Amino acid sequence: MSFRRWTAGILAIMGGVLMLGSGYTSRGFLYMALGYTEPRIIDFLNGIVADAAVLTIAILELIIALGGVSVAVGGIIILARHSTTGRILIFLGGGAGFIGLLISFGYSTFKLGGLGPSLSYLPYWLGLAFAVVGRRLAKGA
Repeated sequence: MSFRRWTAGILAIMGGVLMLGSGYTSRGFLYMALGYTEPRIIDFLNGIVADAAVLTIAILELIIALGGVSVAVGGIIILARHSTTGRILIFLGGGAGFIGLLISFGYSTFKLGGLGPSLSYLPYWLGLAFAVVGRRLAKGA
């Protein structure tokens, strides 16, 4: 196993554990967009195609909602020499929550006065940074 793949996998696993340990849950833009799209599928598709589309959206929503678990599993998959699949899971679990976390960070800084309350998100930010670096390293592995 290459050092780069090993490092990418370990960083992603550590990132997922930090994201889970922080206790912060994020419902990012992609999660909300999928939730908005799902009920409107039947307007455009019918029959088994609509059912398959709704099932696919539900699975994607579950992966995104699990966040840190998806990132850690993505790291394990990278270690198992499946970089593309691992990178996709890391993107869905960590990347989709990034916008939601950024909005929460800005809101708490603005409304609650200063950086003090926003620092409670630090473990999640650190986990997200590890996940992003791990995903980036896995790209060339």
